[in-house]
Amino acid sequence: MKIALIIFFFLCGGLTLPAQNRLDAPEMEQTFSPEEFSDVIKSVWDVVKKGVDEYQDATLTRSEFETAAEFESRLQQRHDEIVANIQAFVESKKISQRLFAAWLPAQLLKYNADTKTYGVTTATRILVPPSAPGIVTTCPQNTYVSLVETNKKGYKFAHLVLNAKPEYSWHVDKETAKAAKSNEQNVAFKVWFRLDLSHAIVGSQAQFTIVPVKIALINKGDNITYWTDDIIK
Repeated sequence: MKIALIIFFFLCGGLTLPAQNRLDAPEMEQTFSPEEFSDVIKSVWDVVKKGVDEYQDATLTRSEFETAAEFESRLQQRHDEIVANIQAFVESKKISQRLFAAWLPAQLLKYNADTKTYGVTTATRILVPPSAPGIVTTCPQNTYVSLVETNKKGYKFAHLVLNAKPEYSWHVDKETAKAAKSNEQNVAFKVWFRLDLSHAIVGSQAQFTIVPVKIALINKGDNITYWTDDIIK
């Protein structure tokens, strides 16, 4: 498991600094490519994981000269310090106030002229840190977005994916559908997320929650929003 995490960090590590810089941006709503958003998620997740590791280390360092009561008191003090450090990070970066949007290129599959519906899907996924010892990565259940964890050759991976199997049915008139198809390279889903660290560390367990807020199908070339829907308010 640790090897898988190291590989994930290695693959994404080159973009860590820009991701941290993005969290310093004054804009409370930012839009990224899937890869850029993955880096932002990881940079925040790293802070929580560091706190989890520090707390777990503290649980292993009971001195032979400490009573059980002294050890529990010291452990609670360390827990409170770590939680305060994470909260200070959340507040300094205004994490709870930010919206992060990601583009997911769309595929227009087939238009049904009789029902005036267009099948739309996407193959793009957003890589996120998988759950690890002491920290659970979650996404609240909803209609549009799921967090999928997989194991490949002993390595654990996690992705945010659109629930697009079967494909979405986009109700649209024929002329708009034709125009969208002719400009398909610019048609994409845009999904807005917020990061919830309100349960960063509870006891010895941490929870990192990625909350999908809104989704839209947009023509980026013409700046046209074809449809939009709230996910989780």
